[in-house]
Amino acid sequence: MIRRVSFLCLLLTLTLSHLKGQIRDTIDIQFNDESLEIILDSISARSGYFFSYNANIMPHGSLFTLKHEQVFIDDLLKSLFIGTHLEFTKIEDQIILRKVLRDSEGNKKVYTNISGWVKDDETGEPVFGAHVYINGSTIGAYTDSKGNYELNGLKPGNYQVIFSHIGYAPSAFEINSADPSNYVINASMKTATNLLKGIEVSSKPLVSEDDWIHYYKSFSEEFIGSSTNANRCTFLNPDILEFSYSDSLGTYEAVVKEPLIMENKGLGYQVMFEIDYFTSGPKSTEFHVRASFKELEPENHRTKKRWKKNRERSYYGSTFHFLKTLLNDNLRSEGYHIYLTEDVNDPNHNREVSQKDDIILTDSLGRTYLDFEGYMIVEYRKEFRNTSYQGSIQEDQRLKGFEVTNVMGPSTNQYQVSSMTLLKPKIRLLKNSQLTEPEEVRFYGYWSWERMSELMPIDYSPKTDN
Repeated sequence: MIRRVSFLCLLLTLTLSHLKGQIRDTIDIQFNDESLEIILDSISARSGYFFSYNANIMPHGSLFTLKHEQVFIDDLLKSLFIGTHLEFTKIEDQIILRKVLRDSEGNKKVYTNISGWVKDDETGEPVFGAHVYINGSTIGAYTDSKGNYELNGLKPGNYQVIFSHIGYAPSAFEINSADPSNYVINASMKTATNLLKGIEVSSKPLVSEDDWIHYYKSFSEEFIGSSTNANRCTFLNPDILEFSYSDSLGTYEAVVKEPLIMENKGLGYQVMFEIDYFTSGPKSTEFHVRASFKELEPENHRTKKRWKKNRERSYYGSTFHFLKTLLNDNLRSEGYHIYLTEDVNDPNHNREVSQKDDIILTDSLGRTYLDFEGYMIVEYRKEFRNTSYQGSIQEDQRLKGFEVTNVMGPSTNQYQVSSMTLLKPKIRLLKNSQLTEPEEVRFYGYWSWERMSELMPIDYSPKTDN
């Protein structure tokens, strides 16, 4: 039996909108004991500039008194923000506000920051409570009552920014920052019902309430997996799941109209999954998801210590760790042995890969791609496979011949062995080790077995996980 899993990060086109109007760089202004928000609204009305910020960065309880005639906007804001830890950046007709991040020695930290607003595409009204997050990470925020959001503290790199809200179609935008930068991303979200206008929608009938528990158990096993952490994972809102079954195909689908939330007490994360689709049959399971992580609070030091150990175990040897190691070109030192083959059942055709240039292509713009033909077999030698995995690899015919022949030594059957194949000639690989088109990749063996119970955020690092 071959089990195949693929993941998709939905990429849609985002329109960056700007307010258009006459801009004034000097204004007259006078206030007595007013909040900063009211003063900023007045500056916006008088100058034509639009302020973008998250309400939680405002100094609460502070009142300001000021009087200026024909003062420059820059000078006004500099004096106004003294003692507030706020800074501003002007981009055309927008002024972005954010708190200054500093290290323990008081030095300003240099990060990539993202801010903007989210509005309803049809009404133009702010969307309150929209979830804006970096796909696959612990970095995220919710829009305030004015639709504003802010994401701070990102290391320079490639990221997929996801915009999500119940009742709206999810959207995504990719940023690529080689150096620390400030980005403004404004999103106009379309309601999910608007996307269906003029489209004929067909669906399989949903299973009965009596059959629901059967499909729910199957879904849990396929989605969460069977690894050590699987028994420590719980869905917090399973009632949102519905299932449909196809007699002709022998497959069932999960129908999910809002995020599915999983609590992983093995790793100490609450994970919000947005599932584009999930389908499972006798020979394969495929699902495409986006994920947002939130760290749980440990009950005590013992729990925290256990989470740290489990996170390291899940991280090392994972697809994320492998792709990161591949980009850094230190496969052997990290314990990886890689082989390329056209036929995984014939070990005589295996060709060992010793450097990333054999499977990585870099174009003229500096973008990197996975680029190989056939199958790439990956053996991770710094960790033995889980004992509960024993026998599973024998059911996977794509790895059976490779392992039984012990091409890589007599202890091969103890290590974690996986394989992958590309459904396109090449697949782009971001600097943060994410694949832009994971639906075009098929995973087999150990990686396919681990599933969502072992999933780690892309901003995790064993060195900083304290």
